[in-house]
Amino acid sequence: MEDVLQNLDKEKRDRIINSAIEEFSLYPFSKASTNNIVKNAGISKGLLFHYFGNKNGLYEYISGFVIRKLYKEINDKIDWDNTDIFERIKQVFFTKIQLASVYPQLFSFSIHLFNKENAKSINQTTELYEKYGVNIQEAFTRIYQHNIDFSRFKDADNIGISIDIIRWTIEKYAEEKILTLDLTGGLEIIMKKAADEMNEYINVLKKAFY
Repeated sequence: MEDVLQNLDKEKRDRIINSAIEEFSLYPFSKASTNNIVKNAGISKGLLFHYFGNKNGLYEYISGFVIRKLYKEINDKIDWDNTDIFERIKQVFFTKIQLASVYPQLFSFSIHLFNKENAKSINQTTELYEKYGVNIQEAFTRIYQHNIDFSRFKDADNIGISIDIIRWTIEKYAEEKILTLDLTGGLEIIMKKAADEMNEYINVLKKAFY
C-alpha cells in the first residue's frame, strides 16, 4: 500500500502522525477533533483532507501505520542469530521503547484500536492485523520459536507452556513500563534503566525455567 505521506519530510510527517495518534488515543472516534489534529500538527485542515479525504480516511491510515510500523521495526531490529529466548524478548522490548521515543502515544493508540474493533478473540485479533497486511500468528511464531535454543529449558516436555509464562510475564511488564514511560531523561538513560529493571525479572525467570 502506497504511503500518502511518503513525499513529506520526516519531521512534518511525524507531526501529523503523532497529532492524530494522540487525538484518537484520547477520544472515541466520534469525538476526536480534526481541528485539534491540524492545530497540534501545525498544518491546515485543507492539507489534512487533501491527503486523507476525511476523518475516517485519517483513522484508517493511522491504524495501518501503527500496526505495520510495530511489525516492521521488530522484524528488522531483532538479532535472529541470538538463540536465547530472554534476549529475544528483551530486543522486542527495547525496540518498543525506541518506537515510543518517536511516537509517544503509539501503544496507547494500539490498545484503543483493539478495544474499538472489539478484537477480543484470537480470530478477531488476527483479522484486524491481516486487514493491514500483517500475519500476526506468523510473526509471533518467528519471534518466540525461530532459532531459539530449546535445550536450555529444564522441562523439555512443557517448553510451550514455559514460553507462554515467560512471554505473558515480560510482555505485561513491558506494556506497563511503556505506557508510563518518561522520556525527559533521554533515550540512552531510559534504555539503561529499563535494561537493569528487566534483567531483575529475567534472572528470576531463568532460575525457574533454565
